[in-house]
Amino acid sequence: MPDDFRYFKLGLASRLVAAGGAFAIGIALELAVEAGSFFPGILVVAAGWLPLMLRRATNKPDEQGLEEWRPVPMSEVDRLDDGLRESAKLRKRTRSVSARLALGLGIPAFLVFFGIAAATGRTDLSFIGGNAAVLLVPSILFGRVKVYTPSVIAMKMPCFRAILAERLADGVAVAPYIRFDKDKSGADVPEDLRLLYELKRPPADLVGIQVQTAVNKGPNGAVPYMYAVVLTKGKAGPSYDVAKRVRSAAYEIEAGGDDEYGTVVIRQETSGGGYETKRADCVRLLKLCLDVLDAIGNGGDRVYLAKG
Repeated sequence: MPDDFRYFKLGLASRLVAAGGAFAIGIALELAVEAGSFFPGILVVAAGWLPLMLRRATNKPDEQGLEEWRPVPMSEVDRLDDGLRESAKLRKRTRSVSARLALGLGIPAFLVFFGIAAATGRTDLSFIGGNAAVLLVPSILFGRVKVYTPSVIAMKMPCFRAILAERLADGVAVAPYIRFDKDKSGADVPEDLRLLYELKRPPADLVGIQVQTAVNKGPNGAVPYMYAVVLTKGKAGPSYDVAKRVRSAAYEIEAGGDDEYGTVVIRQETSGGGYETKRADCVRLLKLCLDVLDAIGNGGDRVYLAKG
């Protein structure tokens, strides 16, 4: 506990005694002098907060700027999701720390001061206001804990949770990938997530359908935008030919790539609010992707049944 404080090596009880003593001495000095000459006493009261000043507290990792995509088990995605939820809960809990400090120390100290001041007839506004600021403002500012939540991946996670909750056909598997950074100690820092949907018995040229989420700027701030990319080995195989012929009224189909990897992007139209993919939009995108995989697995016989 002593290591949590910024100044002096004292136990908690000693710190409270030191702070209370400074408050008492400062108030006594203020009351001992004439009105308008209480500034030295206020300085002593302010000094009483020094033993109670906490170090800056945050759980934000010191990232190194690395980007490494790695396949992970689904349990790692669950662990990441649980961590995001716990961070959100912790953020709410720590907001009350400064309020508790104000209620438990700052307000009682001010009430004692006000009672003494009233009893001695010192009720001028500058005297009361100056001491109120010194006794109450620090108690509100101290004790704050900055809880770090990776905002980008936290924004994207509901999209992934929506599609991971959907059942897959027996012939389809999903492989999660997480992009990791490192902190100074070398520990992994998860930054992004994507999913690769694969056929268990794929054609030779099919890699799979990669589902990922970008962040778009909406009128009210950043919003998630989930889209999919059909990945093939080159552009000359049957899987690429099937994927590029997919049609859906609600989606843009954009074929591209090179001789090494063919790509067919499947993305929701961005007009009329389509720049943001809600949970229902994400599920609809997954169903279209599964239709595409089914069409590829059947040699394209049912490619135009993919409605989206």
